[in-house]
Amino acid sequence: MRRFLSGALPFYALAGLAMCMYLVLYRTSLFDLNAIVHGATGSAWFPAFMFACVLVEAIFPYFGYFPGTALILMSVALSPKAVDGSVFVAAWLAIILGAVLSYGQARFFRPFLQRVASKAALRRCESLFDAYGRYARIALFVHPNACSMYFTALGLLGRSLTRELAYLCVGAAAAVGILFVIVTRLVSSIGPTDDGQLQVLLAAALVAMGTLIGFYTAWRPKAA
Repeated sequence: MRRFLSGALPFYALAGLAMCMYLVLYRTSLFDLNAIVHGATGSAWFPAFMFACVLVEAIFPYFGYFPGTALILMSVALSPKAVDGSVFVAAWLAIILGAVLSYGQARFFRPFLQRVASKAALRRCESLFDAYGRYARIALFVHPNACSMYFTALGLLGRSLTRELAYLCVGAAAAVGILFVIVTRLVSSIGPTDDGQLQVLLAAALVAMGTLIGFYTAWRPKAA
């Protein structure tokens, strides 16, 4: 059970955060996010707006969960024709920059961590990363928050960033591409929607993925 939770909990946490944002964005009257996205979609600055939103979401841990992905989903759902290659590239670059910044801030705070954490605790973190780090790269294909967590862990453990950049570029492109393909297919089949259904589907997908990864982690033979 412990090994299952070690693989599944990060994705369950992201799903929980996604549902919290769904409740805040769609079930309260704090602000009209639909009106904001409608206005931004019609502007020439929309790619820059999307870049900034996804970048904030992709920096860990200062902003927690910011609805950058939700804004991608809403923009595609509300106005599919307005979302072109420039928005795709903007979101892709934002994920990459956010991951690199997450890595950088983790390396910056690493000396402090080494002073306050025991050597045994750091060794346990190293062993966990050695056991599951290769498989944690799947996070790069899932969500900007998960991607930033992975690169934060890399920085805290002092691992090399260079060899991970190729995975980052491919993973960020896949994450944004999958979102665009899935959402545009949904929009073409059910019509434009702005009631939060896509955010709920994203949370459900994270739960399903976390469950599969948890089972894989639990059944995978232990390293010698």
